This record gives sequence, C-alpha cells and structure tokens, in this order.
Amino acid sequence: MFQNKGFTKILIVITCLAFFVVSAQEIKNKELYIPKKVWMLPENNDYKDPKSDYNFDHMITSANFAIFWHKDYGKDPMLNTEVTERFDPNKMLSECERIYNVYVNQLKLVQSGNSLTDKYKILIFVFKGEEKAAFGGGDEDKVGIFWTPAVRVNKEPYGVLAHELGHSFQYLSHADTGKGPDGTIMEMSAQYMLWQVYSGWMTFENYHLVDYLKGTYYGFLHPYNMYHSPYVIEYWSEKHGKDFFGKLMRNSNEGEDPVMTYKRLNSINQEQFNDEMFDASRRFITWDLPRIDSVAKRYANKHFTKVNKLKDKWYIVDSINCPQNYGYNGIQLNIPKLGTKLELNFKGIAGENGFSKVKIEKAGWRYGFVAQQKNGKRIYSQIFKKNNGKVSFKVPKDTEHLWLVVLGAPTEHWSRPNRWGDNPDKTPDEQWPYEFQLSGTTLADLK
Repeated sequence: MFQNKGFTKILIVITCLAFFVVSAQEIKNKELYIPKKVWMLPENNDYKDPKSDYNFDHMITSANFAIFWHKDYGKDPMLNTEVTERFDPNKMLSECERIYNVYVNQLKLVQSGNSLTDKYKILIFVFKGEEKAAFGGGDEDKVGIFWTPAVRVNKEPYGVLAHELGHSFQYLSHADTGKGPDGTIMEMSAQYMLWQVYSGWMTFENYHLVDYLKGTYYGFLHPYNMYHSPYVIEYWSEKHGKDFFGKLMRNSNEGEDPVMTYKRLNSINQEQFNDEMFDASRRFITWDLPRIDSVAKRYANKHFTKVNKLKDKWYIVDSINCPQNYGYNGIQLNIPKLGTKLELNFKGIAGENGFSKVKIEKAGWRYGFVAQQKNGKRIYSQIFKKNNGKVSFKVPKDTEHLWLVVLGAPTEHWSRPNRWGDNPDKTPDEQWPYEFQLSGTTLADLK
C-alpha cells in the first residue's frame, strides 16, 4: 500500500556516531535522516530516550537501512510470548539488503550515483496497535520509509517487505526525477518487484493467481488485477531488459498512462502494441517466460472462459468474461488427430446487445492458436487481426494442450479512469464481444 504523507519539510540530520555505536563498515558513507514528523509515530518522539516509543535502544542498522521497532516489542522481539508479535530484526535487515541489491543493481529502479539512496538510509518502523496493514513510501522528498506491524514481517518469505519497499523505491525514483506513473500500475509494479526477489510468488501468494485466472478479460490497468497481475511488466522486462520498468518510471511524462509511455519509449504504434499484448497473453497460457518457466509450469494450461452455443456450431463469448482493452480469453480445445488442420471463422460483434457499448468505432481484436507439445515446447500460430476472418492452423505432432486465444485490441488507446472500486456512477468499461466457429476440433472447457 503506497504511502506519501506531506509533512513539514524539516529534516533532522542524525549521524550514526552521534547516538549509538556502530562499526565503520556499517556506517559506509550513508547518513541516517529522520524527518521531524514521521507518520504513525508520536509527536516529538525522542529517539535518544529509551522510554520513547521508538528509540535507538530498539534499532539496528546496516549500510542501507535502519529498522526501529516499538519499545513494547522488547529488546529481542523474538522472545515475545504472542507469536504474531515475534519478528527477527536481524533477518529482516539481511533480507532488506538483498532486496536493495535487486532493486538498485538489477532492476535499477533508481540510478546509483544520481539518487537519494546514495546518501540516505531507508527507514523501517515496526509499529504497535490495531492497524494490520503495511505501507511503503517516504517523506520530505528525501527518505524512503516502510511502516509495518510485526504480524506482516514475522515469517519468511518476506513478501510484504519486498512489496512495500517497492513502493518506497517508487517514491524515491519520483523524488530523484520528478517523474513517475500513478494509478493501478503502482500496485502491479510493486508485485512485479516482489516477484523478482521471490520467484516462488505465484505459489506462496497463489490466491492472486486464482483470482487473476478469473479475470484475464479485464483490461490492462483495471483495478481488479492491480494486485493479481505483474505479468505484462514481466513480459516487458523479458523483451527490453530487467531494468526497463525503472526506465519507464523515470521517463513517465505528466498526462501519460503507462501504455502511452511504453509506446513512446519503444517507438511503436497502436497496431504494434496490440500485437505485443497478444503475444504476451498467449504466452501467459503456458507461462512461456524464460525467467519463471521452471517455477510457473505447474500453473500452465489453467485458463478458462465461458462461451455460449449458437446455431450451426457457432459460439459467442459470454458477457461475464468478454475482453476489455488488452484483456484476453483462453479457450481450451480438444486435441484432434495428428496432422489435423483447424479452421476458424471469427466475427467481431462490437455493439451487440447484451454487451457494453463504449467507443465501439474503435473495436479491434487479435486471435490465434497455442499448442504445447509433450516435451513442453510451444508452437504459436500467426497473429490474426481481421475483425471478420477465416483462418487455419495445422496441429503440431505430439500436441498435449491446444488453445484459442482472443484479445481485445482497440484501434486507438485511451486512458482508463483510476477507479479503486465499483460504484453506480462509474464510467462503463468497454467490451469487445465476438463469435466464432471451429472445424477440426471441439471446445474442451464449454460451460
């Protein structure tokens, strides 16, 4: 959860040696800066006073971080009788440094040598109270901060720690450059950052994948998927390098959404962007992304889509899962005999009764086939684009899984309103309905 509180721009400079003893190795060349007013902390908290809620007797530090915890957790929080109030500051600190290395040296979310992180340590406060959410951000346009209750950092893997520090680095990148995206991409990208630290994220937070598979039809950047789907950013990093999202943050101009920034940075037009989004979506069917292939393959071939029968072996996508802008459907097909040539009649029907009618003059689709062979190799058809077309695909030898994939591909991009929940007055979401007829196979997941 991103946090950026605009408190008075006064900074107390506290050098490490002034208040506690640390080694020269720990000091490095970075300073511990504590804003005069820190969100969630008492007014005029005196860090030198052991009786204050947060003080130097309940703190540890490293080259890039300082962790303070509420004095009521005790000198050693691992000794608390209440399990939810136990946490290991030393293990947290070690993991923070590992995360820092990933975010700074691999993802390059900030630019070393030209960043506030070169000078100031990131602050972490483990607070007490009823609040169970964690928050990442910063203050005074100088220092990154992470706030958390003990229960969110009391066991490994430290997914919350990695996610919220992602928000702290978003804050620091903006403080460094004065630029950065906003809206749902902030949560999507924090999940992406977390995933770079913990490749097993799809397993230990599997509920996000479960919900994503229920909503692949939602448009890219739709609030529904803001915590569920770092997948497009992962695709971008595979295509343009691990440091690409840091570049996107630093180059986001005012008035742009991430799609606009992406297209500008890569000098591509709307048609090319649609092609890329389709390529990404068809890869998500089997998680054909090199970095995560080994850990994600157990979740391959799990997509599902509700379609309804029409006359003469035609089908229509159900309105409950009709693709929005850059949303997609994965429709599983039965495996035909070796060498079978599939034929698909496709018909885009934007404006059809029973579906949303938003900018239907901008309607567009991408569609094609995915075959996964028994050895794991994926075979893709060409990308088909005609709103009304007849296409074919020869089923490869040893095909074990076969899919039809359809993407909503508008001919013009427009920004999605930053809505964090449904309400009666919201702007309706677009839908790109379609009908199709198949020969050479039948639908495996017809519901």
